[in-house]
Amino acid sequence: MTRQDAAARLERYALCLDLLDEDPFRARAFVNAARSLEAQTESLDELSSSGRLETVKGVGKAVAAAIRELQESGTFGDLARAEQRVPSGVFDLLRVDGLGPKKARALWKDANIVDLGALERAIHEGRLQRLAGFGAKTADKYLQSVAFLRSAAGRHLRHHALNLAEQLRSAIVAIPEVRDVIFGGSLARGMETIGDLDTIVVAASAELATVRNSLRSLDSVNWSSTDNELWQGVGPQGFEIELSVIPPEQIAARTLLCTGSKPHYRALRELAQRRGFKLEADRLTRADGAPVHVETDADIYLALGLEPVPAALREDEGTLVSRGSFSFPQPVQLADFRGILHCHSTYSDGHHTLRELAEAMSAGGYSFLGIADHSKAAAYANGLAPDRVRAQWREIDNLNREFAPFRILKGTECDILADGRLDFDDELLAGFDFVVASIHSGFNMTEDDATTRLCRALENPHVDVLGHPTGRLLLERPGYPVDPPRLIEHAARYGKAIELNANPYRLDLDWRWIAAATAAGVPLPINPDAHRIEGLLDIRYGVDVAAKGPLTARDCPSTWPAEQFLEWCESHENPR
Repeated sequence: MTRQDAAARLERYALCLDLLDEDPFRARAFVNAARSLEAQTESLDELSSSGRLETVKGVGKAVAAAIRELQESGTFGDLARAEQRVPSGVFDLLRVDGLGPKKARALWKDANIVDLGALERAIHEGRLQRLAGFGAKTADKYLQSVAFLRSAAGRHLRHHALNLAEQLRSAIVAIPEVRDVIFGGSLARGMETIGDLDTIVVAASAELATVRNSLRSLDSVNWSSTDNELWQGVGPQGFEIELSVIPPEQIAARTLLCTGSKPHYRALRELAQRRGFKLEADRLTRADGAPVHVETDADIYLALGLEPVPAALREDEGTLVSRGSFSFPQPVQLADFRGILHCHSTYSDGHHTLRELAEAMSAGGYSFLGIADHSKAAAYANGLAPDRVRAQWREIDNLNREFAPFRILKGTECDILADGRLDFDDELLAGFDFVVASIHSGFNMTEDDATTRLCRALENPHVDVLGHPTGRLLLERPGYPVDPPRLIEHAARYGKAIELNANPYRLDLDWRWIAAATAAGVPLPINPDAHRIEGLLDIRYGVDVAAKGPLTARDCPSTWPAEQFLEWCESHENPR
């Protein structure tokens, strides 16, 4: 069990106490302990075996005992008993935008609304609107949120899917006869959310039966069907898995089938037929049945007279182009990064100090770090008032002298207020090296209102980067509606950037806007929005989805030297 897993279960127990309206002090203690546990750098096993678990801030004897019980059995007694007292559907209610533990408890206790279906019925029948504290506007908001949650059912966040894929890979490659494991589908295409996990297992023809027998006994997967060529099962956290076992000679065709979207693969098969070939699940042949030798999926495109399409771009037929007529741009890579922008420290709601973040970045080979703590309007996130901003600047100056040539850039994530103004005045904004402007409140806007609000912020000469432009949280809320062409045109006119927020819960800017933004000359930094050192690594998820643009290193300020980025920030003080 990881620290993150344990912290999630501690928070789950605190949530149960909130729903049961019991012992708020104990609930707060478990929440604080969970946050402290997440901030540690050692693994849970290391903390536990070394006896340092109790030295973690907020982890007293009771919490330590709960954690050790978690390590042994996956849960602890108090949590198990509390969960039994709360209807399971009540936890789903908490996924509804704007519906917290207090309101969920009221729905459960006062109206016997214990799941999403019951909430929908209560809204349609007008019963919710008659409850104290639930008006017509609230009902409409809940109904829209439930509809969104229904549309997202069966999908999973990218980082969760990657974690499961690695667990599954480890279990499968432990089978001696397995030669390789390949994951396809939306995971291979870099999608921000994942449906089922498409899995290919490769083994020699003579060993296929042995491998299949071993796979049937995997503890981590509950197989519902293993009789056909394509197996189906359910893994941890409800992940649906589709798996096939093939010999090496089928890798090229099967990988292409498994990776491309249905529209892309269908268009490719039709094109193959028009050109005198037949593309099947396990092979490529000529119309007369003569096999075509291909070793990789890229070879199939070449054999059909096409440019090989990178996996990330296999969404539709639009990327099928004749060989030699077009060269797909090289997308930005992790190795291209020189610095990371938009990180939070303990000055606001981050878990690590400026020094700790600088040490981690410097040790990772980066040349700069952009600190962007919250502005004063974000009181919930310990947003900085001007005097605290200046204190932070002084500390950054001292650290920069110590860490040179590594450099910490003085930034802010400044709230965009309801009328599009910035939360700090222009005099203070002028003192920052860079300014990220973001919306964190007032999400209930029309498309015109939201876009106008964002565009007005971009007009401020001190704003450099627009942060998470839709405010979405994947699989939780769609964010406020935005007119992408209008926003991109405005950013281009005023010489501003739009971030691709790489936090795996956001991945916002949506990858579907990348091509239009870069064509307009709008730079797109890949920012982790990190609140702890481990969060700095979230740029990898941004890189995955950036490949779908594709976003090149040239158009990504994260790959520029610090001096180039700062010169660019100065260049748009006046609109074009």
